[in-house]
This record gives sequence, structure tokens and C-alpha cells, in this order.
Amino acid sequence: MGEAGFTPLSHLNPSKQRCRVRVRISRLWVSFNPNNGTVLGLDSLLIDDEGGAMQAHVHPIDKKRLEARLVEGKVYALSGFVVGVSQGNYMTCRNRFMMYIGSQTVVDDIDGVVDSIPLHHFDFVNFGDVSSRNCDNSLLTDVIGQVVEVRPILEVLKKFRMIQICTLRIEDFSGKEQEVTLYGNLANDFYAEIREKCRQGPVVAVFSGMCVRYYNGKGCTVCSSSPSKYYLDLEIPETQEFRANLHHPKIPIVHPQSQQESPAAPTQESQSISKLSQELRSSWRTIKQLQSLDPFESPKNTRFLCRASIIKIDCAKGWSYHGCFHCRRSISGDGNEFWCNRCDSVNKKRKRPVWWYKLDAVVEDATGTMNLMIFAEEAQELIGVAAEDLVDEITDGNRHTVPHAISNLIGSTHAFQVSIDDRSLGFVVKWVLNDDDLMLLKHSGSSQMTVGGGSPLPEEDSSSSASSCSSQLTEVGHA
Repeated sequence: MGEAGFTPLSHLNPSKQRCRVRVRISRLWVSFNPNNGTVLGLDSLLIDDEGGAMQAHVHPIDKKRLEARLVEGKVYALSGFVVGVSQGNYMTCRNRFMMYIGSQTVVDDIDGVVDSIPLHHFDFVNFGDVSSRNCDNSLLTDVIGQVVEVRPILEVLKKFRMIQICTLRIEDFSGKEQEVTLYGNLANDFYAEIREKCRQGPVVAVFSGMCVRYYNGKGCTVCSSSPSKYYLDLEIPETQEFRANLHHPKIPIVHPQSQQESPAAPTQESQSISKLSQELRSSWRTIKQLQSLDPFESPKNTRFLCRASIIKIDCAKGWSYHGCFHCRRSISGDGNEFWCNRCDSVNKKRKRPVWWYKLDAVVEDATGTMNLMIFAEEAQELIGVAAEDLVDEITDGNRHTVPHAISNLIGSTHAFQVSIDDRSLGFVVKWVLNDDDLMLLKHSGSSQMTVGGGSPLPEEDSSSSASSCSSQLTEVGHA
């Protein structure tokens, strides 16, 4: 038992019941699915007197009550919570257990200054190790560096949302640089604050709770997610040590917003969304219409929308593959090492292979049936579980066995955006529209969706449920 009868976070586990802890809320954020905006709950990072950390989760049902009760930075005594094994995704600390706070949890304020509990907890990653975190969302990434350049905020259209993006570069004390991308309000807040800070001299920034993504031509970028925070010139030992080791302090280059780069006006935004929705509405096809297309006459990369039900998952050739964690393509190997012929065909540098989905789905509508290939992240959105997790569940090593998480898709109806694959000449899924996407499509510029350029899609069909994405976050930070 810890100080004053409180149990240290490091001692908590699912077998310990009726514990009471004294913790500071270091970070507090609303977690959501960036693909459809669905709120998944209220999450926080807790720190105790020993400096131990644990992530806590509040279910959406209890979010409103506790959101008004909990304040970032304050210290509380908590009891009546449940401890379980962590979700294993989008964690902000290494604790393998997680606290679940609900209606039964007692939250008592602790007044006064509690200096014994740190305000922050970070697990910094060296720039040279950032690439090893690519697409690995089990533990989010913390980085620290001197800000050397900040580019203007850009606004881009992603599906039906305008997303604000701020890209910047940070440098470690050895001179190695790392690209960082911030999204949404975090991008706006950072840009406004760095403009003021850079007038005072060099700036050391901490970015916490970040994801890592690889982009061709840019390499691995540290990207913001819903738990992400940034701190400028934070008074912590790591920042002081960083400043002491800076050989060439640099004042950040902050590029000003130009008229062309300024966020789009509401009319421009609505025009962009309206244009996209018109293009999408005109691309609706039935299965019969898709099957009648000549793949050699259709323009390359043309995409079509099709609403169909999954009636079978053909796993005769397996449902997963070992692929490159950068480009998702199949990876080559000699038994001992793996490499990607697309990302590095010359040097054949060793790559970390990742399990990706490869679903051969048979779908049908009122006009016929056909096969759709659903790969990687599009399949993960439907299933809600990473392919690696399902591979680990298979005890007999038979990837032809269909796990329940995949077979549960049979009978579900979805709106698929598909294109013709250049190599197989079959149809590949590029995007699975969810309920919100369909509703926006229905109301953006027109109240009707047309099928194949012909008669309007019936009103009840246009609003019918396309399967929502999993409650697990599948792509982070774009909100």
C-alpha cells in the first residue's frame, strides 16, 4: 500500500479489487474514430506519486458526466474503478493494464499543491528509431526536438471533410531531422503559438501521443492523433538536457500564410464537397453494370460506387499475406530476411514484414453477384481487428481457416467504392462508406443519388445502413 493508504498504479491488476489511488490527470482527450467521427469515449493518462503511469478510459455513456468533473492537470483520489488488460492499441504509456472509470467510480478532489506527482510522462523515441514504429499503433510515439521550420497551414478535402494540416521539421542535437504533421485544431493552435514563440529565440518542442506513417518521397512522418499534445519549451529535465546539448541553436523558420495557402472560405469548401459528392453520385453502378464494363476502355483509376451484400468470403488462397509495412505490397524474402522490391529494389534492405488482410469477398445485389478483393486497411475497417491479431489467434497455423471476426461479415451490406485492378482486371475496394458518409453524400448538393446515371436510388435505400467502421481507431489524427 502506498502513501496514505493509496495503491500505486504499478501494483494495480485485474485481480486487485476495491483499491484507491491518488493520481494526476496528465492528459485528457476525447477519443474518436477519425473515419466517421464516432466518439469512442473519454481517455486520460494518469500519473501517481511514484511516477507510474496508466491510461484510463470512460465509456461514451459516462463521458458527459465525467468530462465536466475531470480537469487536466488536477489531482484526484479515485476508487470504484475496474482494471483490465489494455486494449493494445493507441496506448500512451507502457502499462499493460488499463483503468476503466464509470458510473460506480468515486472521484474526490485533492486540494492544494501535490508536488510529489509529476505533471508529465513521456517515453521519447530517438529519430533513428522512428521508422520502426511505422503503422505500429500499439504504443504511441513521443519525440522531442528543436523546431527548425514550420510550413503554412493547408486545407485539403478528405472524403467529405476539409482537413487542416500543418507540417514542420524538428532537429535533434546531432542535427538529424524529423518530419512532423499536425491535423485540425492542433495544427491551428501550434501554428499560432509558434509564430509568437519564434520571436523569442530557438524553440524546443515535445510532441506526445503521435503515430508514425511512411509516405513515398518523404519517409516516416510523425503524425498527430486524438491523444496527441504538443508542448513548447516545457520545463522538464529532458528539455533542459536537450538545450544543453544543442550545438547550433536555430530560430524556427515559420512560413507566413499566403492568400493561396490560407484555409478555404466556406463557399470554397462547400463547392469542393459539392463537386466531390456530384462525382460520387454519378458513379453509382449495379453489379450487372460493373460486369458489363470493358476494363480496356475504362479510364485508368476510374472509381465506382456499388451497394452490395457480402454472401461469402473465399479463403481458398488464404485471407492474409506478409506485406511491406510502408507500401502494403507483398514482400520478398530468402527465409532469413525480407525486403520490398517496390520500396527498395536495388539495395534490398531488410524490412519488417507485417500481416495484411487479403479478402476475396463474393457480393450480391438485386442484379447479380461478383467478387471483390478487399485489402489491408479497408478490410481492417470492416473487421475491426488488425490482421496480425487474428493470425496470432490461429493455433493450427492454417490461414485458410476463417476466423469468426471475418465470417461475421457475411450477410452485412455496405456501400463500396471500387476500381478495376490493372493486373488482375478484377474489382478492388478502395473505400467503404459508412453511415455518415452516405448521409453527407445524400445531402451534399442534391437529395437524390443516381444509379448508373439512370433512375434515382430509392429514398429508403439511399439512407440504409452501410456497416460502420470498428470502434477501434484505424486511421488517426485526421480530425
